[in-house]
Amino acid sequence: MTHQVAPKTRRGGPPAWVAIMAIGSMLIAVLLMVAQALGIGGQLPGVGATVPPAGAASQQAHDFVKSALEQAGFQVQDPLTVYRPGESPALIGLPRRLVQAVLPSDPTGGYVVIYEFAGPNEADAAGREFLAYLHAGIGAIQYPADEQFVLRRIGSTLVFFAWSPAVSPDPEVARMAATLEKVGNPLTGGQ
Repeated sequence: MTHQVAPKTRRGGPPAWVAIMAIGSMLIAVLLMVAQALGIGGQLPGVGATVPPAGAASQQAHDFVKSALEQAGFQVQDPLTVYRPGESPALIGLPRRLVQAVLPSDPTGGYVVIYEFAGPNEADAAGREFLAYLHAGIGAIQYPADEQFVLRRIGSTLVFFAWSPAVSPDPEVARMAATLEKVGNPLTGGQ
């Protein structure tokens, strides 16, 4: 009498490699959480980071923009709310100041952003990059199709204002943009 061994039949369930992958993924997730809690690991510049405080150059540009708008008859204030326009990666972590012209028909509009750079050449280069960003790809889809941009340089700062004739409910926004077009200097170099 020969003894025959029945072949092992596989029980139900996923293949073993699926279990190994699941356990490995959980282990990696736990290690990443521990590393983040301990402050280990990199972070994209400006993403989730606090924007450094703005310095004297942006304060001077702020005062210049505020004066120009007031001379044109606008009431100007430092905004009490956070405002962040769509911006190119080079601008995300930069020091900045805000100015807001009070527009009666658009209380959530009228924001002017002043970005501070190490020098005028850096401001010009970042400004040219920003303009390219605003007119193509991701930058272009962040704004209405008829959005208009004012981008001027005052010393080592960039002054930025965006407005849309079709979307802006206040008729004074076009006059505000025209006023801002006269402050500072246009960007230099190739555009």
